[in-house]
Amino acid sequence: MNKPVLALLAACAVSLLSAEEESRFDLASATARFASDEERLKSEFEKCSSRLDRPSEGIVVPVENHPNGSIKVDIYAGKAQFFEKESLVWCGDVIVREYDLDGKVNVELEAEACVIDRKTKSGWIKNRANGRYGKTKIRGCGIYFSFPEEFVKISSKVEIESSDIKFEGVEL
Repeated sequence: MNKPVLALLAACAVSLLSAEEESRFDLASATARFASDEERLKSEFEKCSSRLDRPSEGIVVPVENHPNGSIKVDIYAGKAQFFEKESLVWCGDVIVREYDLDGKVNVELEAEACVIDRKTKSGWIKNRANGRYGKTKIRGCGIYFSFPEEFVKISSKVEIESSDIKFEGVEL
């Protein structure tokens, strides 16, 4: 893995974890743990893209709820097609949002197209995407994400703009 991707993953991991969890986070283990799901979703993205047949337009898909029932994650798709048998949703012109308990947007991701597994709450974005987490903006291509694990891997063309990530203890 190249240094910019490692730096991004480390920065995201540090910003997403509490101080107590930081000492237990192992980037190599996390990356390895998600590798097979990432490969599966890359393949599913291609399969779903080739099977598109009159996708629905302008829909919102809830992905995950908070324990109190309020929406935690949803997806707005300019175009979407459900593949019920596989528990997948292909989305085009996508905006993914994660909300706190008060309904405030914590994370926002915009992409041309993605596939999301509704069972695992993970997904793959083949092309370029733009994301925002707090005061951090991230752009890149080839993105795997897992909402329950709060894990994001950006494969190429990574750009980070931030004013609230501390790089203490991160070696590049």
